[in-house]
Amino acid sequence: TFDKNEREQVCAEMANLPMLNLGEQQKILREYTERAVEAISSLEGSEEYTKRVLEKAVGMFEAEEIIGRVSMSRTSVAAMQQIIDMDPLGITNLIKEEQSQTISLVLSYLPPAKAGDVLLRLPESVRETVVERLAKLEPTPIEVVETLGRTLSKKIGDKITRSLNQTGGYQSAATLLKNMAKDPRDEILNNMDERIPDLVREIKTKMFTFDDLADLDNRVLQKAMTQVDADRLPLALAAATDRVREALLGAMSKRAAESVREEMENLGKVKLADINAAQESVVGVIREMEDSGELELS
Repeated sequence: TFDKNEREQVCAEMANLPMLNLGEQQKILREYTERAVEAISSLEGSEEYTKRVLEKAVGMFEAEEIIGRVSMSRTSVAAMQQIIDMDPLGITNLIKEEQSQTISLVLSYLPPAKAGDVLLRLPESVRETVVERLAKLEPTPIEVVETLGRTLSKKIGDKITRSLNQTGGYQSAATLLKNMAKDPRDEILNNMDERIPDLVREIKTKMFTFDDLADLDNRVLQKAMTQVDADRLPLALAAATDRVREALLGAMSKRAAESVREEMENLGKVKLADINAAQESVVGVIREMEDSGELELS
């Protein structure tokens, strides 16, 4: 395992990682694949073997704790499967009288479209609180989870015995809202923004990313490109997918697109952190245009 200093060094190197050309990337991937295959060919399976290896590395007590967490994680979805398979109305009836924290925990296990459907069936007075709780959701203590399992099992007639851990967070809230109709979604976000703007900002960041630009209508992109800093585009597109690159360049004039391509070719090695910052600046401009009503993204 890495000690604290080694972890910090790794993180620093990741942040300063330059762009690699295709040949360098393929060479690294080939080397990694060869080593991975060699490692896999010598592995011994089973939880018991894993436990023995962990005991040698971190000691018996910590090994037991790690194995316990992994086992709970494997069974958490299975424990929720009966609820996941229910229709939205049935799920709503099951959880509608529970506390917001409990509701958010259950929603975090549902497919996004189904979770959004259930959310809309809940009383308006609790929707915002549920989304807020979902965004803030952290791993749940096993004692609390077991109590919840017993409560829900009484309602649906079967015993749910394992944990509902490691779910929720900004991404879960963002995915849920993204799959809802625009009007109720905007109402929830606007009301939350008055109370917890920082949380809403984090959720919105997850709702619309740089890769999502490829899914926008060309006319929307054309309008957006008039506000985006042209100096940031070459850097933002340096590590973009082909779909995003084609979408953005296709929304520009032929001359402007050619200029961006030339600048991209002359970039040389650039830091990944700088690319991420450039991409976020582009997305930030588009989010601001949506907030001001200049753009309609959905």
